[in-house]
Amino acid sequence: NPNDEQRVLLIPELNDERITKLFAWISRAFAGDRQYDNLMLAIAAVFGNLPPNTSPIIMLEKAVSKMSETATIDENGKVEEDAPSGTPYSRMERERNSLGAMGAGQWTGQYYTRPHALLDVTNYTDVTEWVKSLPRGCKRTLKKADAQNFTVTTRPILGNKPAPHSSLAHFKCVAEHEVRVIAQQEPEIFFDALAEAVSRYLGTTRMTGEIREYRDADTGKILAFAHEVRKGRTVRGQWFYATDEASKRYVWFHSVKSLVERAIGDKNIDVADLGPSGTDAFGELKEKYGFKSVEEWTAVADYQGPFRYGEGFEDDDEDDDGFGASLFEMLMRGGR
Repeated sequence: NPNDEQRVLLIPELNDERITKLFAWISRAFAGDRQYDNLMLAIAAVFGNLPPNTSPIIMLEKAVSKMSETATIDENGKVEEDAPSGTPYSRMERERNSLGAMGAGQWTGQYYTRPHALLDVTNYTDVTEWVKSLPRGCKRTLKKADAQNFTVTTRPILGNKPAPHSSLAHFKCVAEHEVRVIAQQEPEIFFDALAEAVSRYLGTTRMTGEIREYRDADTGKILAFAHEVRKGRTVRGQWFYATDEASKRYVWFHSVKSLVERAIGDKNIDVADLGPSGTDAFGELKEKYGFKSVEEWTAVADYQGPFRYGEGFEDDDEDDDGFGASLFEMLMRGGR
């Protein structure tokens, strides 16, 4: 019985096998199988020393088996870890799920978030001007980022289709990123970091926008992804998650430069928003690159107006032209 009490020794170590098993478990939960809703049970099954034939282990084996049955197999007979498998939310659902990050809590007065790091891109005519305005150390870092051996692909998040980053390979980025950032200095909160990773993976794959996917140029392995959303006259660097390998290859710095370059080149964008910072040190790092911490950030970053998508965006969601989400937002704003 999953509810029976038993003492379990948990091993706070992350590896590919454990990430894969955890992904198999949460995939069943996201698919609506209620018996997999218990994340603590998942952690016990994946990271614990439970004996064979106990209920959590049997559930885990079934989840892994189900994932294998539905997996996409490549021409070499291997599972494609980057094949999307998430919930195919409609465009309206995705846009509604994204409103909180665009400041909905602020406009409605329901709650206030932490300050956001903003850059007014109207001050620049091209990205070289922005680079020239930075301290010497930042310029050196960006030069190293530009010299890295990776590819970058833009992948739109479409309505009525799984998000392009709803895959095992992308979940690995999120899991390694959160454990590294949160638990590196405090190993005792390893499993809190893991729970945060699951929550953030669910969050990013429910939203709209596009991802910028980073892969190793030689192996094709996914290293990181940056999730961006455009709304009103602002582009939001919504999420960024990277594997441990990517953290040593200046990928985040490359993504920031790319965001700034495209924001400057878009006549409809005035502000680039890197969102709140989890630590003071990260906030200070953003500030070195020109992103100022602003408390009343919705007064500076204009998120009014429709969600905007890049060139070549083709949405198969024929029943949704964005009007539903726009009407919902108007009601949230009190009819404004």
